[in-house]
Amino acid sequence: MNDIKLANGRINLEGLDGIADHLKALAVTNKTLDSIKASLESATDKSSEWYRRATAAHKAWFLMRSRICERLSILRREEKELNRMRSKFESEELLEVLTKQHTKSDLRTFRMIAEAKAELRLQEVLNKATTQEAK
Repeated sequence: MNDIKLANGRINLEGLDGIADHLKALAVTNKTLDSIKASLESATDKSSEWYRRATAAHKAWFLMRSRICERLSILRREEKELNRMRSKFESEELLEVLTKQHTKSDLRTFRMIAEAKAELRLQEVLNKATTQEAK
């Protein structure tokens, strides 16, 4: 895992690797934004040089946060796609193994049993959701 902060305290965007690093960077960025915002809200001299620099820093951290969120979104989409592919390949391999060990008639029977069980599970989930909505 990489160090997400540079020596100047900023986030090392180029050094972020994976979802975990991006989530840590997002947490640091949100904490920094909250701190700057609190300082800006408590400032009495809104025309001072400090206030101007703090406002610029807030804008820079906000933009950094946006970049982190964009990258995180892309990483999550990629992870979902990999999981979908993995599941598809596992299903294909399982079907191939079962096809070698069972007849087509057996496989049709297995599929009908699986579909019936899946339908029951789906109905249970829908009933539970409907019951919770009614509360």
